[in-house]
Amino acid sequence: MLSSDVKARDTGSILTRRLNVKIRGTLHCFTNGGQEAACWSTQNGKINDIMGITELLDGTGDQTSSTSLLANALLNKVTVLETKNDFPLAMGVSLSCAPNKECTRTSSAYAFSCLPETTNTTPLLIYSNDISTGDSASWRSQYPDYNVNNLDSHGVLNVQGENFVFVSKAHPVIDLLRMNKDILNADIDSAPLIDEQWYKVTKQVMSTCCQQLKTKVLSKVGTCDLNQISLQLSRVDGIHWIDMSENDELFTKIPAHISTPAVRTEMMSNDDWQEHQKSGKLQFTEAANAIIKQPYAFHARLQLEFELMPTSV
Repeated sequence: MLSSDVKARDTGSILTRRLNVKIRGTLHCFTNGGQEAACWSTQNGKINDIMGITELLDGTGDQTSSTSLLANALLNKVTVLETKNDFPLAMGVSLSCAPNKECTRTSSAYAFSCLPETTNTTPLLIYSNDISTGDSASWRSQYPDYNVNNLDSHGVLNVQGENFVFVSKAHPVIDLLRMNKDILNADIDSAPLIDEQWYKVTKQVMSTCCQQLKTKVLSKVGTCDLNQISLQLSRVDGIHWIDMSENDELFTKIPAHISTPAVRTEMMSNDDWQEHQKSGKLQFTEAANAIIKQPYAFHARLQLEFELMPTSV
């Protein structure tokens, strides 16, 4: 992890983090090791240091508050600063925090891709969230404490064995009920306000309203969970790591005198021809094994700009 920039504004703290990603291995190991073999993720419980939470909270935040902050992060931009792909294959790269918008002809989609055996130092913006308009700005201004993770619980008092809950007057669901009073034929403002704080709402209505807010509003706000940030490599088009067909990327790495089909001459007996074919197959197998068992490396430098929203758990 390289450097971090932090700047504050009214709604939260904007951080910029640059991540240094390295994945090293063989095609043979990726085949046998499953999906996790070609994956980069944070280790050793260092996510708070990596994402700048420790620095932001001056080391005073507990695990719960730190986790909640990252779970409710508002992602502004993701930029690939540079990549280096040593593999003899085109790589499709997926990021847990960015949408897959680069597609191949088979409809396989990735956050971005890298050509075989190439280095790219031209920055590429792969995600940008216009947080200043629409539902995102409105929600963040009116309900900074609420997110997809706590909408059902924050400002909500459950009553054991009853079919209703008490909901804070500041909860987004109350405003939703207020705006739809004509459709519902019910005015929440005419209902009793208990202790000048709580409205009584049936659990069914509460569940329906929360689901509507999550699917139609919160899905557009741009928040994401950075606690489990990861990067996944794949061979493009969903091809298996060691699959080798004529004229594909791996096949072209085999020397031409080995990959070119053998030709039988008139002087060859059947025994000589069979021995020649056997020897050719053995050479091809040895050359193919050398390719799939050779270690390669993938490097990437990523820059994330995100905002840590105030949140309650």
